[in-house]
Amino acid sequence: MSESKLVKHGFSFHNWPGAGEAAAEYFGLSHAVIVPPNIRTVLVGGQVGIRDDESVPKDLTEEVLECFDHIERSMKAAGMGDDCWELVYKIHAFHVYTDGLDEAIAVARKKYLKNTKPSWTGVFVKKLFRPELRIEISVEAYFPQ
Repeated sequence: MSESKLVKHGFSFHNWPGAGEAAAEYFGLSHAVIVPPNIRTVLVGGQVGIRDDESVPKDLTEEVLECFDHIERSMKAAGMGDDCWELVYKIHAFHVYTDGLDEAIAVARKKYLKNTKPSWTGVFVKKLFRPELRIEISVEAYFPQ
């Protein structure tokens, strides 16, 4: 697999040997990311999988993909390009426990993150701001000059 685009901007990604490397590979993440000094960043606040018509998909994978799409739209609104997901180095996800969640996230991760494996914190919560929602994600991304 090719390395992340962030490597050429001074970022480095690290995992501890053995189980740490295995978990990182399985989940598509890094346990530690070294961020170079004096970078410009974009912080995207929590995004959810609500469609433009304000409905929430019943299909979990569709909801997760909608959430990732909103993050992409936010980064592009801030001036980032089509490769914006490849410049994400930190993800915070809040989710209501739901069967199939890991698989749904894996679909979105493969579609959007490509070779980038950001640090990723996932937190299970009792509920989000609308009872039918199952995921909310915020990200930090490098914004090249």
